Amino acid sequence: MFQRSYYRTIWISDVHLGTRACKASSLLDFLRHHISETLYLVGDIVDGWNCGPSWHWSFAQQELVDEIVRWRRIGVNVVFMPGNHDEGNPGLVEELFGRIPSVSSLIHTTLDGSRMLVIHGHQFDGSLNLNRLLPKIGSNAYARAQRIHDWYNRKSEQGSDEGRSLSDYLREPARKAIEFLTDFRDRAVLAAARDHKADGVICGHIHRSDHRLIGNVMYVNDGDWVHNRTALVEDRDGTLQILRWSPPPHHISVSAPMPQEAIS
Repeated sequence: MFQRSYYRTIWISDVHLGTRACKASSLLDFLRHHISETLYLVGDIVDGWNCGPSWHWSFAQQELVDEIVRWRRIGVNVVFMPGNHDEGNPGLVEELFGRIPSVSSLIHTTLDGSRMLVIHGHQFDGSLNLNRLLPKIGSNAYARAQRIHDWYNRKSEQGSDEGRSLSDYLREPARKAIEFLTDFRDRAVLAAARDHKADGVICGHIHRSDHRLIGNVMYVNDGDWVHNRTALVEDRDGTLQILRWSPPPHHISVSAPMPQEAIS
């Protein structure tokens, strides 16, 4: 039996089920050690772009799907928000998870009354963003692009500069260029918050967790389960924080709580 930590709300995104990059076993372990009243699946849970010869399905991925389905059965409010990788294949999502409630975005009100717009984030992409081009290049080309992306984003397991190879240093400028082309600008986040009369925005999409103010708007990115193994949680008092889940032996690092004055 797992010892579970309780949270009012949990947000996860960018799991990319159906790919070899998916850290399904880590997310399964995370879910087995936590529980919440509401679980938001904030897009790119399934990688519909990867359908075809490059599709990869493991026992751990099936167990992860089964665990999320079990959360629904025990009464957790599970809500799915399609991302750019799974919005074009809703049948695949329904086949895996059943008739799961699905919305493009919503307003989540924290316990302290803050209005947070929850949205995958691809809606913020600019015209030069690579994500606008990748769906049009076909599954084989996408698989090659995925391997290149993984090469750019590969990090040392030790998390330090010791023993880094020459290729690691050569990779860094390319990684930053990819981030520039796939990131979205702060003004798009501000505009979305203004349009929805929200105090903040919670999203995923860019595979990098973040927790900061943009002007007077709180921006929180829950990260991903491909590289970073991060989730966003809401505590019993309404505080939002990012959890980073490492493979066993378990170690959790917690971000600074959301400043309450920033979203009043």
